[in-house]
Amino acid sequence: MTASPDDTEAPAIRVLDVLGWADGLRLVGSPVGLERRVRWAQASDLLDPSPYLRGGELVLVAGLSLHDAHACTQFVTALAPTGPAAIGYAVHVVHDAAPPALVSEANRLGIPVFEIPPTVPFILFTERLARERLRYRGRRENGYLVDLVRTGRARPDALLARAPFLNGPGIQVAGFQAGDLAGVDLPERTLVADLGDRALVLHRETLRYPEGLVFAVSGRGGPQEVPVLIHQALDALELARRRRLPATAADLASLDSLGECLPASYLRPFREFLYEPLARYDRLHEADLVPTLEELIGCGGSVTACARRMFLHANTVRKRLRRIHSLTGKNPAVPLELAALALALSRTRPAADRPPRHSP
Repeated sequence: MTASPDDTEAPAIRVLDVLGWADGLRLVGSPVGLERRVRWAQASDLLDPSPYLRGGELVLVAGLSLHDAHACTQFVTALAPTGPAAIGYAVHVVHDAAPPALVSEANRLGIPVFEIPPTVPFILFTERLARERLRYRGRRENGYLVDLVRTGRARPDALLARAPFLNGPGIQVAGFQAGDLAGVDLPERTLVADLGDRALVLHRETLRYPEGLVFAVSGRGGPQEVPVLIHQALDALELARRRRLPATAADLASLDSLGECLPASYLRPFREFLYEPLARYDRLHEADLVPTLEELIGCGGSVTACARRMFLHANTVRKRLRRIHSLTGKNPAVPLELAALALALSRTRPAADRPPRHSP
């Protein structure tokens, strides 16, 4: 179906999400169409409700017209071309369960069916959808305003007018990928900004983040520092996305971050002249030069700590470092040259395999 004019103002609510809105809602039949978008809810017991639908509705029925299998088939056949999100069937009104003919015909056409107990009024769905839509529009408006502040086209005071609780020290901005925010328990005093594929949360509280969530946080500051904090959160989120690990603004001040943010063309000479000779030598001689260099970097250049972690004699580590020097022309004992070697290793293994340097 053609998208309705206000689809862009509707939150991305799935049938699967709706099933968790009240106790007793129960999917019946096959688990088809659970990712369908829910735009609105409409109650109807007409055999052909299609003239009154625009697509994406939860069609809520009590079964008053669905007396037999033929009526059920007729109802679904008329309904299907409108592109409904799902059929919600109120049980213990006419039938104690959704009619099998209704369920099978709807599932055959990819339409999910769920049962609604007497304890759940139909208005629950319209009220909840209305609240979600208002919240979504508010977050979109916040997103426009945050973007104006970020780019200098509006003063931070504009955000304070919308969220007075941000007026004071200790403001922090948290960044999330689109959709991940649903798993975060947000305090009431937060400003949530929808930026499309990203979301920002401005707050002065302490947020709790679910285990395994990829997110980013800025430093803390006052109202006039909000533009900087927004940039920190967005930059740290890009780093978190690449690492598939949480990131803080402090993580941006690292060689790892620099290596991951630089274009590949900038790092190509580092890889060709520093990493490749070591990797090639390791393949031919099983010398473990690259693992030794990685461990040395992780130990801050300490040969003693590197040897201890690798269960080697310090002289063995020194011998490997001399080999690295001869192959690359960079001496790992010189901090600036060790930094160049670290940049050469920055994209040679998956980000998820690298231990996080900071914990938010």
